[in-house]
Amino acid sequence: MMDRLQAAWRYAGAEIWHPLFKSFFNEHPDLPIEVVRAMLDRSHGSPAIFVAAGQNKKLDALRADVANFIDQTKDARAALRRIESDFFLNGRAIATLLSDIAIALAEYESVALSVAYSKRVARFLQRHALPYRFDVAPFRLIPLLYEEIDTLYSELSKRAAGNSQIHEALTSFENAWDRHSGEWTQINAKEAIRTASLLAENMLLSAVNGRENEFSRALARMRREHHFPSNDFANIFDRAYTFANIYPNIRHPGDVECVKRDLRKEDVLLAALVFVGLSACAHNLCANV
Repeated sequence: MMDRLQAAWRYAGAEIWHPLFKSFFNEHPDLPIEVVRAMLDRSHGSPAIFVAAGQNKKLDALRADVANFIDQTKDARAALRRIESDFFLNGRAIATLLSDIAIALAEYESVALSVAYSKRVARFLQRHALPYRFDVAPFRLIPLLYEEIDTLYSELSKRAAGNSQIHEALTSFENAWDRHSGEWTQINAKEAIRTASLLAENMLLSAVNGRENEFSRALARMRREHHFPSNDFANIFDRAYTFANIYPNIRHPGDVECVKRDLRKEDVLLAALVFVGLSACAHNLCANV
């Protein structure tokens, strides 16, 4: 699963590189070479940004011809157009690359060039609503929470692919979440929380390999065998599950006496994050159960 910066890479040529090269064609005609050098001719010890050799034939072909690409501007432009999103390890690799390019461009000692590049990257992040904080001095992109959430969800999807019951629970949650996002009602909000809790329930029971047959017992087993850093951590999931069972008409008729107010969007988001977070990490937590 690509994160948002990685998915947006295909627009970088039109929104960052082409305008930059055009603006500084007369002053710095070799800009494409320096950009491609930062990508393909990385110095020893630099962080890896691309998948390993042998995993992508197109990328391997570019690596093999790197000497030619950093010799002629025309060839460098052609190489840059051939860099695809799936060449990168993840969005953080692209963030690293953009910072490395800023360092390379600083060698020109051109304030105008550095400012123009920073503005292009800032507009790119804003245009695509990318979850990164952008610092100009020093130039760096700080990944925010979304990539971690995407990674958790990717692990959850992999687990669901091999288990029809979990796959059904995941699909039900995704459908309920879509309905609640498109049309906010108390009914749709409760259904989103209900299906999220059922997903966590199915995932947790699967993770303990059927040795417990109920959410609370499986959670208790995880507590006893120290799969959580503390009981307080486990209590987050326990209390969320209790809430889903007691608040009226989420999982059961519930108890009207517990209601302090109607659900809000942030309540549904919080509940979903708790349950999906547990679902995504449960298998790893219980790997040795």
